[in-house]
Amino acid sequence: MVPGAAGCSGWPGLARCLGQPLRRPPRDGCTEGGVVTDLPAPRATRLQAPSWLDGRLIAGVLLVLISVVVGAKVVASADQYDTVWAAGHDLAPGTVVARGDLQAVKVRFHDHGNVYFSATGSVVGRTTTMPLSAGQLIPTAALPAQPPVAARLVTVPVDRLHMPRGNDLKGMQVDLYVTVKSAAGDATAPQLVLANVTIVDTVADSSLAGSGGSGVVLSVPIAYVDSVVAAAESGSIDLVRVPGSGIAAAPSPGSFTPGTVSTGSAAQRTAASASSQSS
Repeated sequence: MVPGAAGCSGWPGLARCLGQPLRRPPRDGCTEGGVVTDLPAPRATRLQAPSWLDGRLIAGVLLVLISVVVGAKVVASADQYDTVWAAGHDLAPGTVVARGDLQAVKVRFHDHGNVYFSATGSVVGRTTTMPLSAGQLIPTAALPAQPPVAARLVTVPVDRLHMPRGNDLKGMQVDLYVTVKSAAGDATAPQLVLANVTIVDTVADSSLAGSGGSGVVLSVPIAYVDSVVAAAESGSIDLVRVPGSGIAAAPSPGSFTPGTVSTGSAAQRTAASASSQSS
C-alpha cells in the first residue's frame, strides 16, 4: 500500500495527493477557461397543419382527375356501336324490299360505316340489284334510290389493244364502237353503238376468235341487246373509257343500226364494183 494512499480515496482525496487542484470534468457541456458551458440546442421543428394550397396535393388531385377522364373516354369509345340494316333472309336480285325483309344489327365500324345503310333511315320499297344472304349487311350499292333498268349480261370479244388498259375494269363505264368491214374487206368509219355501258367482268378465253382470246361482259339494257350483239358480229369492237365524274350516266344508243351499212362502206363498195367492171 502506498504511504498516504489512504487519504487519496475519492475525487477530493485524489486532488490532495497530486498536490494540485483538479476540476471536475464536464458532463453535459464543454469547458471554456475552466467554466462549463451548455452545447447549442437545435431548434425543434414542429409539424404544421396540412394546407389545401400544397403543391404536391394539387398535383396529385390533378393526376387522379386526368386518369378518371381518360379512362372514361376509352371505355365509352370501346362501347360505341352503329346500327345498320341487314338482310333478314336470302334476297334475290330484283326483290322489292319490305320491312319484314330487314333486321337491325349493331356493329362497330372504323372507317366503312358510310358503305352500309344506317337503321335510322328507311330502305323499304327499294329494289335489290344483287343477291343478299341472310344476316348480310346491306351495302348502299345493293339498294339504289332509283329502280334499276332491266339489263342483260352480254359477252363481247374485244382485243386488248382496243379496250381501256388495266387488270380490273369492273364497274367502269365505256362507249361501245364498232368498225364494220365492207364487202371489199375495207374498214368503214367507226360507229357508236351504245354510250355509257358498264363493264361487269373481263374474259380471257382462247375460244374468243378474232380478239386474241380477250373480251368483256357488259351490262346492257334489254332494249339495246340486239344492237350490241349485231355490232359484235359485224366487225371489230372498240371500248372508249368514259372519264369518271362520280355520277354514273344511263346508257344511251348511238348511230349504229343493225342490218344497215354506213355511207362510207356503200361508197367504197360502189367504187370497188366500178373498178372491177372497168377492168
